[in-house]
Amino acid sequence: MKYRKFNAAFGCMVFLLLLTMLAACSSNGPNAGSAGNKENATAEPDNSQPSNGEEAGGEVGDGGMEGDEQAATRTITDYAGRTVEIPMIPKKIIYIGSTPGDFLAVGTKPIGAALSVISTQVIYHSELAGIEDIGDNETNLEKILALEPDLIVTDGANSPEHLEALSKIAATVSFDSSVPMYERFRFIADVIDKKEEAESWIAAYEEKAKATIERLDIHNSETATVLLLLGKQLYVMGKRGIAVTLYDVLDFTPAPKVQEIIGQSERFVTISEEVLPDYIGDWLFLLSNNAEETLEAKQALLDSTVWKTIPTVKNGQVFTMESKWNFDDPITREKFLDELPRIMNK
Repeated sequence: MKYRKFNAAFGCMVFLLLLTMLAACSSNGPNAGSAGNKENATAEPDNSQPSNGEEAGGEVGDGGMEGDEQAATRTITDYAGRTVEIPMIPKKIIYIGSTPGDFLAVGTKPIGAALSVISTQVIYHSELAGIEDIGDNETNLEKILALEPDLIVTDGANSPEHLEALSKIAATVSFDSSVPMYERFRFIADVIDKKEEAESWIAAYEEKAKATIERLDIHNSETATVLLLLGKQLYVMGKRGIAVTLYDVLDFTPAPKVQEIIGQSERFVTISEEVLPDYIGDWLFLLSNNAEETLEAKQALLDSTVWKTIPTVKNGQVFTMESKWNFDDPITREKFLDELPRIMNK
């Protein structure tokens, strides 16, 4: 059996990979008919209220100097329920989270971000050049302070104490990394004054998704399954990461047992090799990293009798890809629409 492979080298830390891929990826989206609409149906939170800017440098738009415009502020309510006064036009942004593509997709490059591990795990590594690494987990407060940000955007994984410390450095907005990608993307775009750019990206992406569906001749009667292999652990993905694109954007239908996982709001489940055939749909995507333990486990799986007897495997409808495709940010999503026809030879 010859498998189609996507080869590119990268390093991975298992815990962070699970955290970023499985927790930060899109969750269940509402149902709708056409490509992309399932997520687009998620209402954008109305949580932004521009202020008159008088406390921070006067009103915007009355012929004032550029510095006055940059000093003007507005208030928003973040996902932690906090009312935060933020710059109308933030210029020096720090980002703490696993989806820097949310910023890059609308033409904004943070001055600093938590890149220590994730920078080697995303497919757009080169686009992170010029962003200062502020560490991971609780990050380096001294380094953040030295960068003199005017806005900090964080994914909500911070402890209350760390969030408070960040707030003393600059206006700090917290979001929920587990919400659907469109909702997260729109919220961040609003915060950084890029709402129009985000809507333009979404519109273009949905048109590209429709074209991809036509090119691949995908029918919603075709089922698909996404497996993630990290070390010796084999996971079936619910509606997270690459699975969101397959199910909500490209009109594949989750395999019946996968639908059960989604119905239970599970991001993923660990399974054994013995029950693997029960979860496999018409198409199978096997994601893995290049860690030695993972490579050994992957080869053992591919050589197993259970694997070789799966009808989808026999039909050659299996695609092996690097786990970096399991991120759920705009840049990864758009690049995946280009990659999928290539690996499917269509």
